[in-house]
Amino acid sequence: MNKIILSILYTSLLIAYIVIDIAFNDELWDVSKSFALSMQKSIPVFEQLVYEFFSDIVFIPPIAAFYCFIYDDNKLNSLLYLSVVVTSVTTNEILKNIYHQARPYMIEPEIKSLKCNSDYGKPSGHSQNSLVMLILMPVLLFPSIKQLRRNKVQVEFQENLDKGESHSGYTIYSIKTSEIRNSQQQVNTNIQSKCKIAMKLMLIIFILLSIVMTGISRIFLGVHSLGQVILGWVWGIYITLMYIFVIHDPLKQYILKLLNPQRNRLEEINHFIPMSFFLLLILLGLSLGLLKLNSLVYYDKQDMSKWIARINECQSTHYTKDSPQILFNSCFQLTAIGAVITGLLVGAMLAQGSYEEGLFNKWRQKLPKMQHFKRLLLLLLPYLFLIPFLFIQSNSVVIQLICKILPLSFGAGFIINGVFPTLLRRFNLQIPGDFLFLCQRKYLLGDQSQNSLYQQIKEYNDQYQHTL
Repeated sequence: MNKIILSILYTSLLIAYIVIDIAFNDELWDVSKSFALSMQKSIPVFEQLVYEFFSDIVFIPPIAAFYCFIYDDNKLNSLLYLSVVVTSVTTNEILKNIYHQARPYMIEPEIKSLKCNSDYGKPSGHSQNSLVMLILMPVLLFPSIKQLRRNKVQVEFQENLDKGESHSGYTIYSIKTSEIRNSQQQVNTNIQSKCKIAMKLMLIIFILLSIVMTGISRIFLGVHSLGQVILGWVWGIYITLMYIFVIHDPLKQYILKLLNPQRNRLEEINHFIPMSFFLLLILLGLSLGLLKLNSLVYYDKQDMSKWIARINECQSTHYTKDSPQILFNSCFQLTAIGAVITGLLVGAMLAQGSYEEGLFNKWRQKLPKMQHFKRLLLLLLPYLFLIPFLFIQSNSVVIQLICKILPLSFGAGFIINGVFPTLLRRFNLQIPGDFLFLCQRKYLLGDQSQNSLYQQIKEYNDQYQHTL
C-alpha cells in the first residue's frame, strides 16, 4: 500500500481515538480509580515485585541495543532503534505538557503512591515507550531471531549426513539411500517449521504480555489512570506502525547512500549539521512555549499546590512550582533528550566514515579478548567527561536544561558516532564493518570510489591475518 495512504490511515485512526479519549475522559478516570483501589486492597510482596519488574522493563531494550551496536553487524539498525526510542520519549513529554493532567495519586487520596513520578501523567510514558521498544526490538535489533533455530537444525542435519557418507573417494547412490535422505529431510523440515512457529509464538506472547503488564503495573502503582495508559499505547502503536511501514526503509536507504564512499560528503556536512541544530531549536522552542503556557495559563494555584504537596509527601522533598523536577518543568527538561539524535547526526557527519553491513561479525570473531576490551573501553571512557554535568543543580529549569540536560544528551550521541570511531582509528583498533569505518586520509582526497574502501579493507585483512 502507498506510504502516503498508510500515513493518512494511521493518523486518522489516531485522531479518532484522541476524540474518543477526550469525550470519555471522566468515565475512564472513574473506572481506573475503582480498578486501582481494588488492586491496592492487598499488596503481597511478590505481586508488588512483579509489577515493579514490568514497570522497569523499559530499561532492558536499550541494553539490547547497546549490545547489538558493540557486538553485532546490526549497527545502523541499533542507532535507528535508539533514535526512534528517543523520538517516542520526547513526543511523550510534549504530549504531557499539552494535556497537563495529574497522576492519580496526586488527586485521589485513597490511591497509594507506590512510585513517586513527579511529572504529568497523560499519556503514560512507560506504556508508550515499552510498546515502541518491545515491538521494534525483534524488528530492528534481532531481525534474524526467527532463523536461529532453523540454522541450528540445518547444521545438525548436514552433520548427520556427513557422518553417514562414505569417505572412500566416491559415494554409492541407491534408491534406498535416496529414500532415507528424503525421509530425513522431511523430518527435519517439519522440525524446522515447528520450531519457527514455537519461537514466534513465544516471542509474540512475551511482547504482548510485557506491554499489557507494563500498563497494568502503572495503574497498580498509582501513577497512571486507565485513560493515560491506553492513550500511551495508542501513541506507541502509531509511532511504531509509522516507522516500520512508512519511514524505516527509505530512511535507512538514504543513510546508506550518504555513507557510500563514492560520494563527496562536504555538501552533506554543510547541509546536515545546520539542519540538525535547527530542528533541535524548533523542538526546544515548542517545549519552552508549552512550559510558559502551562505556568501562565493552565496554572491553577490551588490544584497545583495539592499536586505538589502529594509529590513532596511521596518523595519526602520540598519542591515548589518552580522546582525543575516537577510537572511542566520536568516535561520541559525531558524533551531535551531529543538532542541525542542531533549528537548522532553531527558526529556521523564530522567523522565522515563508511559503513558496510555484513563485515563486522567476520572480523569480530578473530579479535582476541584484549582487543574487545580495549574497544569497549574506548567507547565508555569518553562518557567520563559527561559525569560532571550530572552534578549540576539549579532552581532555574532553563539553566538546568542548558547546562545539564542538553550537554548530556548531545554528548551521548556525539560520542557514539563521532568520538568512538575516531578513537578506534587513532589506536588502530578499527575493523571492517565498524560504524563508522574511517579510511586513511589519502583515500579521502579527490573523488572517492568503492575500490578505495575495499583497498583499505584489504590492508586490514593482511594486517589481521599477520597478527592474529
